[in-house]
Amino acid sequence: MAMTKQEREMHWRVLLEQQAGSGLSVRAWCAREAVSYAAFIYWRRRVAQPAVVAPLTLMRVDGGETAVGGLWLSVGGVRIEVKPGFDAGLLKQVVAALVS
Repeated sequence: MAMTKQEREMHWRVLLEQQAGSGLSVRAWCAREAVSYAAFIYWRRRVAQPAVVAPLTLMRVDGGETAVGGLWLSVGGVRIEVKPGFDAGLLKQVVAALVS
């Protein structure tokens, strides 16, 4: 059975910790443990870097038909218009989906 994304990341975190505590260079440790050096480097970079999140831009709408308290926001290149009475829970789900 294939590992989930979280299981795969946890597996590589364990390997990274084992190498760090081994006292060996990355190449030597990978050779000893039969771990792909390229995969090790990839996962070391991936795990070390926080997820990149697109900047969130909020702007009040000052004119036009949405001037009654509406606003729009841009997430990951997608523009979402929010009008009075919107479902806050749904908006939170949509933004979370766009960011992931």
